[in-house]
Amino acid sequence: MTTSPIRQGLSRRQALGLFAGLLAAAKASPALAQGAAGTPAVVLSAKVGSGLYEIVFSRTTGLVHVAAAGTRGNSENAGILALDPKTLAVRGTIDLSDEPAFGLGLNDRTGILYTTNTRSGSVSAIDLKSGKTLAKLAKGEKAHVRQVVADEEKNRAFVSVPGFRGEASAVWVIDGAKNEIVQVIEGLSEGISALTLDAANNRLFGASLATNEVVEIGLADGKVARRFPAGGESSINIAYQPRGNRLFVTNQKSGTLTVLDAASGSLVKSIETGAGALGVTLAPNGTVYVTNRGAGTVSLVDGAKLEVIASLATGTHPNTVAIDRETGTAYVSNKARMAPRGQPPVEDPNGDTVSIIRA
Repeated sequence: MTTSPIRQGLSRRQALGLFAGLLAAAKASPALAQGAAGTPAVVLSAKVGSGLYEIVFSRTTGLVHVAAAGTRGNSENAGILALDPKTLAVRGTIDLSDEPAFGLGLNDRTGILYTTNTRSGSVSAIDLKSGKTLAKLAKGEKAHVRQVVADEEKNRAFVSVPGFRGEASAVWVIDGAKNEIVQVIEGLSEGISALTLDAANNRLFGASLATNEVVEIGLADGKVARRFPAGGESSINIAYQPRGNRLFVTNQKSGTLTVLDAASGSLVKSIETGAGALGVTLAPNGTVYVTNRGAGTVSLVDGAKLEVIASLATGTHPNTVAIDRETGTAYVSNKARMAPRGQPPVEDPNGDTVSIIRA
């Protein structure tokens, strides 16, 4: 049995130095970082590519997949990076230098990854195992496609196409078996940036960045059923929680997460999370993860008590959180600072990283 060096008579300065070393080690070691009380912590961060955007975890591959769009004006190294879920080492790359991806939506039952190709206004369906692009889908000319939400049970996907400057938004409905856009839902509010699915009731909820409201869309008839306030300014992302029938909306300008009763549309609570609240992801244990782009933090919110458990610094601009639903491990994509147009890229040690959070 080893004896504690502190008990052997270390000086106060030596003991403090040892404690500082343990803290430093904790940042790199999941076991140490969690501690006895299981306090949420960032246990690892790694630079993995350039121009990182959205991230997903796949049960099919057992890997973390992140979109790397490359640097501004240079998509030579653009692709989907496959990362080891423990070490974040790059295990593979799907080359997308001809068509960089930004948003990701995953159907893990079929192993199909949907990418939003914002520059061309299209969506690609990619087989994760083979890395092959099965189809490239588009409607109209260079639609501003933003987000993809997959319905694994019915093998379909929904794509948000925000309209701005007076233009109406739309939703593309993709048949996963046919790899075709089989319906376009139109006549929506301006600026529908994000969607969330209530599969049991066959409906979508959309968050409008332009009008600060939530729109309920019935999928049986493709029509708007309701509109109600989102409870904040610049409402950008949204997640539906079947248990409790609640909606969680991030509001970028307000720096808040608003919780809404999906039945009545009423505001349950507004929670301050941090500047530039952006992404929202629900974990199986009820924790709500919010990325705060301006603050450089990810907030963990207790979904029952509706209180912030912790706000952790992860990187320059936290973008998206993906959850391994078996282990509860969270993965965060962090974007880098952008240089002004026409200027060379800036050095940003905390940008273009992926971080692991253990709670």
